[in-house]
Amino acid sequence: MNKFILAALITTSLLGCNSNDGEDVIVDKVGLDISALTDKQKQDYAQISTDINALVLFVAGVCVDNQENINPDFTTLNCNIADHLTNIAKTEYSDITLTNGKLDITRENNAQFIIKTDEDVKFKAPTISSDTLSYRFSSDNSITVQISGENDQILTTSFRGFYTDGSLSDNGSWTTESIKDQSFTFTDDENTQLIALTEGQALLTGKDKKTYSWSTNTTGKVILK
Repeated sequence: MNKFILAALITTSLLGCNSNDGEDVIVDKVGLDISALTDKQKQDYAQISTDINALVLFVAGVCVDNQENINPDFTTLNCNIADHLTNIAKTEYSDITLTNGKLDITRENNAQFIIKTDEDVKFKAPTISSDTLSYRFSSDNSITVQISGENDQILTTSFRGFYTDGSLSDNGSWTTESIKDQSFTFTDDENTQLIALTEGQALLTGKDKKTYSWSTNTTGKVILK
């Protein structure tokens, strides 16, 4: 086992599992080498890191709608992504295929939902990897959805998650998080079936605490800072 991975795992066990500190140590030691990325690669990682949240939100929304038809007063829900793979929406600027994973959805109140993972979300993103990638939000990591408006509901979202690329054993983890007070808006075009997270800002953190940030425009395309 790579000595950095071993050190990270030991540190994780010492820090405990009630925070994302252990994941941050892993990223810092064996994370994505941002300094080696071209601008095109940074664009791809940022777009995929943004769009995977849009896809997870779409599936969570389908599960919530289905559950509300059964029990409109539910407070918790487990959602299996595999049950919704045939009718999932698409993102315009990145090629992502969800494969499996389970979501834990908690209704905080009528206007706010918290999404975490019961099992890591697995997905394919050929632009950045030939292998299966994993996405986790547990402990302090989550997706928060806030609903506003009566007839035309607006969904704003913030997130922090931990990614792992199975093809990069020594250099394969990173985190992304939306920047405080710069939440994204979830958009869903019924005509094109395209979904996006628009007009927000986020930050990607990789090896040696190196970071870069981006925003998305009105159609969800990433603009590097």
